Amino acid sequence: MASMGRPTPSLKRRDSMVSKEGDQLIITPLGAGSEVGRSCVYMSYKGKTVMFDCGIHPGYSGMAALPYFDEIDPSIIDVLLVTHFHLDHAASLPYFLEKTTFKGQVFMTHATKAIYKLLLSDYVKVSKVSVEDMLYNEQDILRSMDRIEVIDFHQTLEVNGIRFWCYTAGHVLGAAMFMVDIAGVRVLYTGDYSREEDRHLQAAELPQFSPDICIIESTYGVRLHQPRHIREKRFTEIIHSTLSQGGRVLILAFALGRAQELLLILDEYWSNHPELHNIPIY
Repeated sequence: MASMGRPTPSLKRRDSMVSKEGDQLIITPLGAGSEVGRSCVYMSYKGKTVMFDCGIHPGYSGMAALPYFDEIDPSIIDVLLVTHFHLDHAASLPYFLEKTTFKGQVFMTHATKAIYKLLLSDYVKVSKVSVEDMLYNEQDILRSMDRIEVIDFHQTLEVNGIRFWCYTAGHVLGAAMFMVDIAGVRVLYTGDYSREEDRHLQAAELPQFSPDICIIESTYGVRLHQPRHIREKRFTEIIHSTLSQGGRVLILAFALGRAQELLLILDEYWSNHPELHNIPIY
């Protein structure tokens, strides 16, 4: 018959160790820690687990492009929060949802979910790897869509004791910065953000209060950019000069986000220069 007496000292020590480990807020980059690409950050505190973003590395293909999912147990993750639709932040999501033991909930903004499907379908079509090396197919993308829930900016949700809400991040349509509150400790995960307002997006918001911890995108963290108006002036002057000499201009740009901003810049410039009105923009 099993004894129902007091726990042995060794059991007490073990319970104490487990308690101390649970009291530590642990943040583990599974990608983008010392690189650009496959953004994915795992966070645990007080027995609650959150994952931020789920991207791929654009410089690799197949399994090599994934974050280091083998470093974690996907089945214990409560919430997965995706900041925006770019491949380096969202493109391993169908794989993670359909081919791992993850059972939690996934959230992103309405715009991110709408564009996510378009971008990932295109990613599958243009991938140059063999069928055997594909991370997922169109059906996996469609199934992942069924599992994705949406969140509005400034809407507060709670899952298993984890409270979270999001702010506008600028950068691209639908991009969000997530604030997570676990037992009163607040963590801000920015994803990619821009504090500079442009023609079709607001600048990233400043939260009304300071979080306890910030996990911040820092690709250009130590770089100084020229003021926006100077860059735009140089851009439009080069185009005008080329066209005036009978040339043609080919602009390589991301189809979503960057292309729309460039078109708005050109539309404004064209409206102020009647001599260009007979030159079409495609």
